[in-house]
Amino acid sequence: MKQAERLRQVGIGVQLKNLRKKSGMTTRSVASALGLSPASVNRNEQGQRVPDREEASALCALYGVTGDEKRELIERIGETSETASWLATGHLPDQLASLMVLEREAVAITDAQVALIPGLVQTADYARLVLGSPAVIDEDVERRVSTRLGRQAILSRPNAPEVSLFIDEGVLHRSLGDAWVMRRQLEHLLVVQQRDNVSVRVLPFDTAGHPAVDGSFSRYELVDGSPYIFVEGLSFGVFITEPTEVKPFVEVCRVLDDRALDEQGSNKMIKEIAERYGDE
Repeated sequence: MKQAERLRQVGIGVQLKNLRKKSGMTTRSVASALGLSPASVNRNEQGQRVPDREEASALCALYGVTGDEKRELIERIGETSETASWLATGHLPDQLASLMVLEREAVAITDAQVALIPGLVQTADYARLVLGSPAVIDEDVERRVSTRLGRQAILSRPNAPEVSLFIDEGVLHRSLGDAWVMRRQLEHLLVVQQRDNVSVRVLPFDTAGHPAVDGSFSRYELVDGSPYIFVEGLSFGVFITEPTEVKPFVEVCRVLDDRALDEQGSNKMIKEIAERYGDE
């Protein structure tokens, strides 16, 4: 099973388990009510099996889940089968698919960037500057830009994750050769910052050497508390899940939170730098 499929199934399983516990039911009582074996219910909750939409609707009725919460769960289950077939035909590299699943399943995301604006808040024009190169044809660039922008939908979906973005000041001064695009990108950061679930904070030049200067990374926390770290290199990416290897990144996040400007100070700096691009 590909990593992306596994992550999505685990996320759905955790949600089903939480809904059952909230309803006060046991796996045996659920199995009895739906004519299933207790083992099937357990496999659902462990992410070893995903119920179809009909079974999911029955579970929602049993747990008293209605409205947007029910609709979201049914949609997630539909996405699972669609993603599985998409992966099977090779439309998505497994690494990108895994990232998209992590973003979808995470309750909290922390992104520390020392070179570029984080992908979750990039504008289309900025993304084109980042993703384009002489070796990439225009059609491929547009497809990759469309995929990146599509991932940003998680910021506004129901039960959206808490997103903390730490950006080195140097990123704000790096125009990538187009001052107009960079100004619009920084203005977009100010708009995104207004979301209740998004925090954009700048690590200024005069900050005592912050640990993220050694490289960018992203941290994803799933609903069961399990953390995933993703570190991306020039042509590869690595997922880190071992607790002893994750711990240093958790500590880095704590240090960044302590040393970065607060949201108000960050907004002030972003606005001032954006205005300078208007003079170029």
